[in-house]
Formats: sequence, C-alpha cells, structure tokens
Amino acid sequence: MNNHIDLLFNYFNEFADDSIKSNYLDSFNRKSISIDFSSKSRQGDVSSNFYLVAIKKILDKQFNLKEELLKGIHNLSFIDKCEISKNGFININIKKKFLIDQVEYLLNQQNQFGKSNLGNGKKVNVEFVSANPTGPVTIAHMRGAVLGDVISSLLSNTGHEVTREYYVNNAGSQIDILGKSLFKRYLELHGEKTELSSNEYPGEYLIDIAKLIEKKDEDKWLHHDSSQKENYFKDFAVKYLIEFIEQDLMLLNIKFDKFSFETDIVSSNIISDLFKILDKKNLLYNGVLEKPKGDDSHDWEPREQLLFKSSEILDDQDRAFKKFNGEWTYFANDAAYHLDKYNRKFDQLINIWGADHVGYIPRMKSVLKTISGEDDYLEIVTCQIVRLIKNNEILKMSKREGNFITLQEVYNQVGKDSLRYFMVSTKSETSMDFDLNKVIEKNKDNPVFYCQYAYARASSVINKADDLGINIKSFN
Repeated sequence: MNNHIDLLFNYFNEFADDSIKSNYLDSFNRKSISIDFSSKSRQGDVSSNFYLVAIKKILDKQFNLKEELLKGIHNLSFIDKCEISKNGFININIKKKFLIDQVEYLLNQQNQFGKSNLGNGKKVNVEFVSANPTGPVTIAHMRGAVLGDVISSLLSNTGHEVTREYYVNNAGSQIDILGKSLFKRYLELHGEKTELSSNEYPGEYLIDIAKLIEKKDEDKWLHHDSSQKENYFKDFAVKYLIEFIEQDLMLLNIKFDKFSFETDIVSSNIISDLFKILDKKNLLYNGVLEKPKGDDSHDWEPREQLLFKSSEILDDQDRAFKKFNGEWTYFANDAAYHLDKYNRKFDQLINIWGADHVGYIPRMKSVLKTISGEDDYLEIVTCQIVRLIKNNEILKMSKREGNFITLQEVYNQVGKDSLRYFMVSTKSETSMDFDLNKVIEKNKDNPVFYCQYAYARASSVINKADDLGINIKSFN
C-alpha cells in the first residue's frame, strides 16, 4: 500500500512529464522537489515546493500552472483539501479515512512493514569498521560502524543476502609495534623498568592484557629470545582486542558475520592468483615511481619496483605492487583480499572507509574493475571525522598517545539510541560534531528524545486501550 508521500511524488513527476512533453514546461531536476510534514495546522498535513520549482520553467505563457496543478491534486482520491499559499508552497490536507487505513495497514504488516524483495537474493558483502586491532573501538570508528550496519539492514530488508564483514589488519608494522608495547607492559609486571618509544602504544588497556598473560604464563617469557615470543605477544594482543571490539560493537547491536584476517591472505596463494590475473592482462611492469608530492626528504632515491597500471583504468597514476625488497605492498595484500571476496561469489561489494582513504579509492576500484569487468562492482562510501564535544570543548584524541574516548565510554553516557541516530543523522561525506551534552537533553531540540517520547505515548495509548477492553486493530 503506497503512502500519501509516495503518491504525491508520483503525481508531481507524472505532471512534470506530461507538461514537458506538451512543451508547457522546460525540463528540470526532479531531486529539487520536496514534500515535508507541516508544523502548523493551517499549512495542511504536508506542504511541497513543486509549484515554486515548476513556475520557473514555464515555456508557454498561456499555461495556467496553478489552475492545472490544483485541479490534478484535487482529483487524487486521498486529498481532502489543497491550496497554494502566497509564498508559493502547496499546502495539502489528507483525508482522515485514508490516514486511518494507512495505520491499519501498518498494524497488520507488523515487522514486515517496509520490506520488499527488490534485491531478489542478490549477494552483497558490506565491509565496515575494519579498524586496526591496536586498541578499543573509539568515537572515530563509530560513524562508519553504524553506517555500515544501517546499510546492511536496509539491504537485508529489501531482499538482498548480506554478509557483514570485518577485515582485520593483523600484519605489518603496527602489529609489530603493538606486540612490543605489550611485552614491555609484561616486563613491568615483573618489576622491570621499561620506557616506551614515541611510536609505541601507551594505553592502559595493554596493562590489562599483560596481566592475562602473566596469570597464564607467569615468567615464561622473561628470558625467551625468539620469534616465537614476538608472534605470541602479537597474536595474544590481536585475539584479545578483536574480542573486545566485538563486545563493544554489540552494545550498538552491531554483529559481524565474518572476520577475515590479513595474515590468512598473506599466507595463502590468493596474491599469486591476483598477480597472474593482472600480468595476463599486461597490467604489471617494472618501473620507477615519481617522488611523492610534498616529500622534502633528501634520502629519497628512484628505485625500480613492480607497478600496477592503474592509470590506464580509473587512477591518475600507477601504484606500487611490490616493495623495493620484493615483498608485496599493503595495496597488493588488500587487492588480494578483495579478489578473495570476489571468489566467494558476491554480486556486489560495498566498503565503508574513512575520508582519509579517499586517495586509495581509484586504485582499488581499478583492480576490481579488472577482476569483475564491472565499473561499479565495488562501491565505496566514505565517512568524515567525528569531533567529540563536551562542555563546549573539543576533546582531542590519539590512540597512539593513549588519550582517546572509547565507544563504551560514550555509550555509558548517552545510550545506544542516541549514538546510532546521530551517527547517521548527517551525510557521511561531511564532518560532524557530536555534542555529549546536547544528545542527552530531554527537550524538543533533541530528535531522539522526541522519538522515544512519541513511542512512550503510543505505548501508553495501547496499554490504556487494553485496560478498557478496546481492540485497536479493529478500530475504525
């Protein structure tokens, strides 16, 4: 059953199509048409700017736009009253019977309301969060986490088969540093003095992890000089932190179907498979990259390495596929991970990335276009930064420096509903300020409070009806 907003949009579009076809109106951007709920009763139930948009596009001066528009709207079966105000907005009243039928339909639909089979079983992989497992989930990750979960839910409810996935970057220098930082905390528990270097992690959460190792292994690792020790502390930290991240995200009802690990990609043959695909298409060559822009260091020197011809596809330059020492680059590993997702027979890949990865998008889309043959097989949605504000002051955060605000801390202050709502209340491409004071205010300026208040009032009406023996579903 279509609601009155959809029906009005359909009518305005049909009116525009017919008028343009008859050369009464010039074509215009339909996205500029808006229909809004009215805040004042004299402005009807809803109001629209369609007349204001269309009148600027009149080609035939004999065409009475106002008269034709009102006549058509009045002929719609669900319209009670309609007028165009002095300021040009169309104010519309909806028939009460139509609105009651809408409520009855909604009640009968229950949790099926709004669902469809639009996707027809299309398999979609949504990868989001994928934060380095070097610490707890922070406010910086929350926006992408909620956005990814909301997109996944929308797809699931429109007939898509969705996999929510987290890619764990557990290889590389940051994890090496994490393991060394944890080992120093372990040494401190055994009375040894240590000093963290500027690039190591000082967060107190590592002390808690070190205590778990100390309880389990006692002094086993004090005089253990081997790669086994390094791998043990790295793996222990990653395992613990991933479990910690999972628990934190569950506070927001976010649950992943799959965790993929970078180390599994590195140790598999998938990178070799990708190499063969790109090499067969003549997209790899040995060459020299230009000096990075803004790099004023004197120790840079041109060196030959394996490059990917991404500039021939969607990028503005070619990209390193192997390091100077012959190891695969992070880009190569990441591209191989996306080949792994492609091999799992997904019809569409969607990634939620931070805005700091914008420059990385063309090279990755170039790889996926090469693999799939489709321009938009990989869709990437970017999230701008979130600034946390408390008492009118911006809280500065850095995981490396150990001063950051965790998801759990914010959750404890504002709750799940406020967090989820405000993280998707503005376009993800724009930065947002998350004011801890404002999101817990209980007044008309807080939309979350209004939603919760409306729900509480509706529940109160239902409970009152039950007490009086009234069956709301049969009410007419």
